[in-house]
Order: sequence, then structure tokens, then C-alpha cells
Amino acid sequence: MRTRAITLTVLVATLVTLATPRVATQVSGQAPKTFELWKFDEAEGMCRAKGRLQDKEYCDSRMVDQVVAQGKAAIPILISQITDTRETSRPIYDFWDYTTAGDVATFLLNDLFTDSDWKTFNMPGLEGLRDKCDSPSWVCWHRFVKKHGRTFIQKQWLAAWNANQDRIYWSTEARCFRLSPKVNAK
Repeated sequence: MRTRAITLTVLVATLVTLATPRVATQVSGQAPKTFELWKFDEAEGMCRAKGRLQDKEYCDSRMVDQVVAQGKAAIPILISQITDTRETSRPIYDFWDYTTAGDVATFLLNDLFTDSDWKTFNMPGLEGLRDKCDSPSWVCWHRFVKKHGRTFIQKQWLAAWNANQDRIYWSTEARCFRLSPKVNAK
């Protein structure tokens, strides 16, 4: 009877583990488990109101350099941090009332997939994260988070990552992630 109970416990634990989305994993000597996004502004100050976080002339940041240096491995880590509500000591953008580590993770993901023209977004499947809003960006963002929740945003990013991760590559000239064309199966 005891063996059966132990077997059932192991089976349930295995099923829970398999059913839980694996967003970020730690591989010894590679990417960190998390980035200290809540500390983003402490040593660096704010970023200007226009541009991408990875553009040096816009936001010269050691934190962003660390994220970019991780390459594709940074993406699931950032996705795992979208729900982190720890506030930065100051907003990372001009004119914002506050930002959280989860906000920074989302902004980084958005910028890392935005091409150098600042218009082309290179990650399909995230159309549900684009609400029309004519208010200031911080108002639109806080309204969207309140309406949908951070978990919704995280799930959308995770689904897009899972659908496209094999096609993602870093474009050095554009300083952003792009997707290689789909290969048609015969």
C-alpha cells in the first residue's frame, strides 16, 4: 500500500512538472536565472522617451548589455520576469510615474524584437498585446496591465516564444532579434 502511495505521489509530481510551463531554466555556466531588472535604474538613470533600450545613443545601459550578451537565452528569462511587480527605485523612462521589473522585462522584449526602423515588430503572435490607446504611454501601459494582467502578457509571450524559438536569431546590424523564414515541409 505504501509503495502504491509513493508511486502515485511521484506520478502526480511528474505530471505537475510536465504541465508547468518552463519559462527559464538555469544551465550551469550560461544564462542567469534572472536579471536584476528592479535595479535597472540604480546605476544608470533613466532612458529617454524615444528609441529602443538596446540603442546606445538612447539608453547606454550595462543591464541591457548583459541581456544582449546572453543572446537568445535571455528571451525565456525575460518572459519569466514579466510578472515581477518589484518597482524600480525610479521609473526607467522620462515622464512615467513608476515602473516594475516586469515592465522592464516586457519593454526589453518589445524593443529587442523591434527593428532598427522602430516600426517593424519581428515577433508574430503578439497582436493581442496591442490595444489602441491615445493617452500617454505610461497611462496606456498601466491601463492594459490592469485590464489583462501580467500573467496574460506572459502567456502571450511564452506562446510566441514556443512557436518561433527555432527561427529567432540576433541581427548585429539592426541590433534586434529577427526570425528566419519558415522552411516548408515536403
